[in-house]
Amino acid sequence: MLLKLKVQNFAIIEDLEVEFHPGFTVLTGETGAGKSLIIDTISLLLGQRADSEMIRYGEAKALIEGVFSVHSENLKELLEKFGLPTKELVITRELLNTGKNTIKVNQIPISLQMLRQIALLLADVHIQNDTYRLLDPENDLDLITPKNDSVYDRIFSDYSFSYSEYLKELEKYHHILEGQKKSSDRLNELEFEQKEIQGMNLSLGLDEELENSIRKLKNYDKIFSSLKSVCESLENDVFSIEVLYDAAKELSKIKDFDSVYEKESEQILDCYYLLDDIKNHLFKELSQMDFDENELNSQTEQLYEIEKLKKKYHKNIQELLQYLEDITTEIDMVKNYDELLKETTESVTRAYEKLVEKAECLSDYRKKIAKEIEKNIVEECRLLDLEDTKFEIRFTSKLQEHQPFYDNQFTANGTDEVDFLVTFNLGEPLRSLHKVASGGELSRMMLALKSIFLSKESLALMVFDEIDTGVSGSTAKKIAQKLFSISRKTQVLCITHLPQVAAMGDFHLHIYKTFENQRTQTHLQYLGEEERVREIAKMLSGDQLSIFALDHARSLLKEKNH
Repeated sequence: MLLKLKVQNFAIIEDLEVEFHPGFTVLTGETGAGKSLIIDTISLLLGQRADSEMIRYGEAKALIEGVFSVHSENLKELLEKFGLPTKELVITRELLNTGKNTIKVNQIPISLQMLRQIALLLADVHIQNDTYRLLDPENDLDLITPKNDSVYDRIFSDYSFSYSEYLKELEKYHHILEGQKKSSDRLNELEFEQKEIQGMNLSLGLDEELENSIRKLKNYDKIFSSLKSVCESLENDVFSIEVLYDAAKELSKIKDFDSVYEKESEQILDCYYLLDDIKNHLFKELSQMDFDENELNSQTEQLYEIEKLKKKYHKNIQELLQYLEDITTEIDMVKNYDELLKETTESVTRAYEKLVEKAECLSDYRKKIAKEIEKNIVEECRLLDLEDTKFEIRFTSKLQEHQPFYDNQFTANGTDEVDFLVTFNLGEPLRSLHKVASGGELSRMMLALKSIFLSKESLALMVFDEIDTGVSGSTAKKIAQKLFSISRKTQVLCITHLPQVAAMGDFHLHIYKTFENQRTQTHLQYLGEEERVREIAKMLSGDQLSIFALDHARSLLKEKNH
């Protein structure tokens, strides 16, 4: 549950700190006082994308901090996976006017994606626009998708993988179809390029090897002279490296008298072996040296041809080798087109059949979920003053009979199209919800959906922003009772304009704004019993408080307490 909320420099909120309690908390206040801003700050703590435009005018940054307690085992497991504490979460978001923002949990920086995963198991926020999602059938599939169902997640993951594999195979197929005609038209050109590049017998680093070899051949006399001079210095009548070996042996004879002699004997011996290796290598180099003018001319010509090839194709040797591989495949594709097309067609068909299987499995599971939702929606609607409701979730499949090359029948979410059909009146046929529902009926349908999904999830908090729009009278009382019922299982915060809902709260927060120091500021205040009476009376009759409104307000509060 949400224990505390702290907000600084957010819109018209300058500095606000409020503690929350278990149960049902209602938030009321005049239009424009900042009620929805409270919802916005909680939404930011649950992963909503930040906007620097919400920083209070003239300030460099805004700070939103929420303290949550943790009870869900699923949430604890996720927090452990992220290396975060599992008892109490302090979520902090800092918005900078540069457009940057930071997210921390208990002072540990985390990503927005991590925060959103945490939020799915922590809370649910209903904003006013959420209800109007019911007016667009495109949202229906998302509205019935379970949020924390491991079986569904596995089935959907299997479908997603198969969908990705199918698209890859289909892309290969279309590439062969399109590429075959283009390649056929320039087959002669491709074969010429293949022969030209193959004729050079290229290998990685060949040009560098040739350059080094040519440089050595061009400087043959200088290299030969230097090598000869070095070899004569290392082995002549005046000096021989064998002297070093003899010296090392002599020192080793007296090593028992002083450890220094043993160490110096080993060092001289190391020098001997090192010089001996160098001498042998240089003598070998000298004996093998031979100047061949024809070899020089041949290598120079080969390097010249390689440089011409590199310039012609605007590629280095590595790129030329890759290009040779590509055009060889392309030539093979043209010459073996029928066989290659057959193989690819079979691959697409296999991927298609597997994808159809996964899509049908996904659809079957959704239909199973939908049947349960249909039953529960009708029950919830009866509790919300919609006693004659009939509700059906109708599925339409985009699948066509064995059409492996028609990818439009699949989407990232499967092959299902969903429509909510409803009637609220006896004797009337089922019709699409978005065509027949009034504002009040939409609000109650959304509350019914929220109530159903809450029963399957262990959320710590549910937030409602005017879920009671479009209702009044006895229906308002039913909605108030439903919200109160939900609050017995999880903490509920609800912005409302209905006195029936306001009276049902365990706690009542009044939101108001003042004009101080030439700036507007939003404030929150918990109302006592008599203050609640006056606030609810205002909601009943407006600013002009009447004895009747005050008595009615007391009556509503008394009914709640009983």
